[in-house]
Order: sequence, then C-alpha cells, then structure tokens
Amino acid sequence: MVRWLGALISLGLGLAQPVYSGVQEQALTYLSDGLRIKARVFWPVGEGSFPAVLFNHGGVDGLSEGTLERCRELAQAGYVVFASSYRGEDGSEGVVEVAKGEVDDVLAGLEWLRQQPRVDPSRIAAVGTSHGALVSLLAASRTDGIRALVFAYGIADIYTWYDYLVRTGQLGQDELTLRTYGGGPQDRPQSFRIRHGLGVVEKLPGTMPVLILQGAKDTVVPPDQARALAKALEARGQPYRLLLYPHSAHGFLVSRKTLRKQGEKSAVYLESLQAWAALLEFLRANL
Repeated sequence: MVRWLGALISLGLGLAQPVYSGVQEQALTYLSDGLRIKARVFWPVGEGSFPAVLFNHGGVDGLSEGTLERCRELAQAGYVVFASSYRGEDGSEGVVEVAKGEVDDVLAGLEWLRQQPRVDPSRIAAVGTSHGALVSLLAASRTDGIRALVFAYGIADIYTWYDYLVRTGQLGQDELTLRTYGGGPQDRPQSFRIRHGLGVVEKLPGTMPVLILQGAKDTVVPPDQARALAKALEARGQPYRLLLYPHSAHGFLVSRKTLRKQGEKSAVYLESLQAWAALLEFLRANL
C-alpha cells in the first residue's frame, strides 16, 4: 500500500501541439503532500490502453532538454511518459529535498497515471537517472505499482558515496548540501538512513526486474555504486541485469546531443545509443 500525505488532483491540463511526430505533450500540475507540483506528460498516438513510464530525472534543476527528448522517444515507442519536476523545481511549490519529498512526488505521479483511462495500471515502470535513480529505487520499495525499474548511474549506498565525495574533494559546501547532509552520517544519521538505497532492497516487490546502467568512467557516481546494488539484488534473488559501459561518464543516457558532438562513431556516443536500446528492450520484455 502507498501512504499518501496529501490529496491528489489535476490542474491546468492544457495540451500542447505535438513536438515529435505522433507525440502529444501535456503540461500538468498535480498535488503531492499538499504542494502543487509541475509535470510533463507525453502521450503516444491511439486510445490505449498503454504501458507507462515514470521518468525520474537526475539533478535538482528540473527537466533538462535531454530528459525531455528521451521522454518523447519513449512516447514514440508507445509508452505514456510522466516526468515530474519535483518540489522546488521548474515552478513547483516547496523546496528541493534530495531523495526525500521527491519520492512522495513520484508516488503521487504514479497514482495519477493509474487513474488515466488510456493507461494500463498493471504495466508501469520507473526509469531514473542519477538522483532520479535513487528516487525511483526508494519509490519502488513503497508500492507494488511499479512493475520494472531502470536504475541509471544512481546512488545506491549513500554512506560510501558521501565518503567518496569527501575523499575526492567533490562535496559541496552550498546550502542544499549542508541542509541535507550536515556534517555527515554521525551528524545527521536519519538523513542518511532515509536516503540509503541498499537499505530498501529487501522491501522491493520480489518479482520486479531491475536494469542497472552505469558508465565505467563516471567520476560523479562511481561504478562501485552499481556493483553494490547488483550484489544486494543478487543476494535477495531479485531479477536484475547490470550493463557497464567502458567509455561512458555520468549522464550518458540523456546527454546524447552533447555526446554526438564527439562524432557519431565515437565510443561514448555509440554507448549512449546502446544503453537506450537496452532500456527499450528491457521495457518491452517486462511491461
């Protein structure tokens, strides 16, 4: 069962002109914990009933153009795609919480999807990148409504990741970082506990398959994070597949336009295409 802290409604359902052939984009405002959250919904051609994807973006700055492009591609492939601008982003109410309230926002989006006549509520997957991968993992542990999960270069072990950032001099001193993590696990034990992906693996639906996508040259979220999640899933008997891309760094799944500048035959660009093909194959097999 999903625990809801706020009512859920739809506001401002204006439909934009198609941007990709056969894709209709919808600007949406919905409620999560009483906050008005912005989202974009992408609809394929036809009456349905369609499988659907919660596309949970990385970072804390809202929906990037790369993320929107991938959402449109998924809609062209026949999926209804729900992409939330979590609290504090893109005009959504509230403040950024980093894998905390954002999980509630995704679960509220899931409930909205399940109520749509053109969506098959038994065929909904979550696709998450970076921050959104952790959000997706945490959300999947709190509902039986997510049938499959794609975890792309996400943080699985918050403790070792924090240590890694400190060790490599990447830990920010901005207000959001300090508000979220304080002086570390000993200073903010509850903040770390609720954001620890490995800590919720045992709560995942046992038959839910997981696809892990990771770049071997990722210096933001190193490959050890993907391997740790794979090891935890293996120990539980959870169906999963780990794909490691030897030339790719962070963000390769959505940054295709940038990677293309290195050449259409470059290893990093080809790996981005390969990862996307693997994602589509995974969704087709499991939805």
